[in-house]
Amino acid sequence: MRQDARRNRDAVIAAAIRMLAANPEASMRQIAEASGVARITVYRHFPTREHLIQALIDLVVDVERAVVTTAITPGATAATVFHRLGHGIIQVGERYRFLDNRPGAATDAPLRRPAADEPLLVWLTDAADRGELRADLPPEWVYAMIHGLGRAANEEVLVGRRNAEEAGQLLGHTLAHAFLASA
Repeated sequence: MRQDARRNRDAVIAAAIRMLAANPEASMRQIAEASGVARITVYRHFPTREHLIQALIDLVVDVERAVVTTAITPGATAATVFHRLGHGIIQVGERYRFLDNRPGAATDAPLRRPAADEPLLVWLTDAADRGELRADLPPEWVYAMIHGLGRAANEEVLVGRRNAEEAGQLLGHTLAHAFLASA
């Protein structure tokens, strides 16, 4: 993609994040105006609102992968990784919550079996092989439970029972104590 086209696409994505976070019903016209890009240019990159939403979902997947790879540093204990994941999951949930508040959002992104190269699953498998995780829980199960607990923790923030900092701490603590071999 040409540099100017990439810049325009990035401006639309950034405006969509801002606009949809403030108003989940924001129109493509409003997003175009907020991006400073002509509507025709917006539609060239995203022919429909659904295309734009899918691009945002793809972005969230990339951000989640970055959270995982940041949490998993050489020499970090499994407990440290789980605590980092707790905070990272909450941060992603806070920034992109508007995607979960769309009509049909709960049904359009079911948890699928992760790809074999999914960084979190790779790390969980390696940690299990090293004996750091509970032997009675398969890595795929732990992977699914991390996603489920992350959604529940973000829901706690959304309804105001926990602030983001507290939810991140509690989520990391829960992950560590639920899945560590020594917990």
